[in-house]
Amino acid sequence: MRIKEKLSPYPILDDYSNDYVKSNFTADLNAQKNFNSISGKIEFHMNNPEIMELIQNGGAEYVVHIECPATCYRKIIETSETETEFRLNSSDIAKTIEISTFIVSTRDIINFHSDDFHPDYHELTFNIPSNQILAVGTHTGIAVQRDDRDLESLPSIIKIKSTDNDSNAALNVNTDSDDYIIIGLSKKAYEIYARLGKTLFNKTMLHSVIVFAMVVVLQRMCVNKDDENFNTRHWFVVINNILEENNCSLDRIDPEDDSLLNVCQEIFGDPVSNCFKELENISERLCSE
Repeated sequence: MRIKEKLSPYPILDDYSNDYVKSNFTADLNAQKNFNSISGKIEFHMNNPEIMELIQNGGAEYVVHIECPATCYRKIIETSETETEFRLNSSDIAKTIEISTFIVSTRDIINFHSDDFHPDYHELTFNIPSNQILAVGTHTGIAVQRDDRDLESLPSIIKIKSTDNDSNAALNVNTDSDDYIIIGLSKKAYEIYARLGKTLFNKTMLHSVIVFAMVVVLQRMCVNKDDENFNTRHWFVVINNILEENNCSLDRIDPEDDSLLNVCQEIFGDPVSNCFKELENISERLCSE
């Protein structure tokens, strides 16, 4: 959302006019890509006492406008705090996102005056309606390298096979190979997986197998991350690179707490919800027939 330079019926604090003499309004932005999302933190800096008093008294607030021109995605954040955070799904954005910051009135403001007005406005006061821009802050664009690859589609590091395992477990994970992670399914489970995985249940079948296996894989990677016989395996290097490219590392993961499960869910972009949505869509389709 780009603000064009134009005349206003009242002074606006910005960096392209001289309505205010010494005051300024800026925002520091830190953003990072995390698997299937982009998260960020914004910190506001504003040194005009009259506008600050409006914010503290509920007469104004900080507003962040996030827009992706390529997908027409828009998000508005409103806060009276000097810091705020955001999180965007990668599926909603592409190419670039534009982030603009403002201070906006939240109610009608009567007889507003600032001691930092330009001398032309020195003796004047202004009535400013609700939902009007009082200050225009930092505007920035962030390039987004969209990567729709899920872990299961990476080149040949995971193989799902039928096994002759006689144990009661329907699934087991073998990480002894240098090249592949081998997920073994019992014959009965594999037959169901192979049959339903080719139909409308593709995502549900895939995630129900892969996510379970990845919890085991990441746990073993954490335990053996300093073992050269383990951390030099091809599949280990591929997964570790994925973690680091998405601002995650094995040092951040603790096999003893929820961080292991949380990272697995981040890798696949909330697989539980995705599976439920797929099942819900199929159920609605069957009920409508």
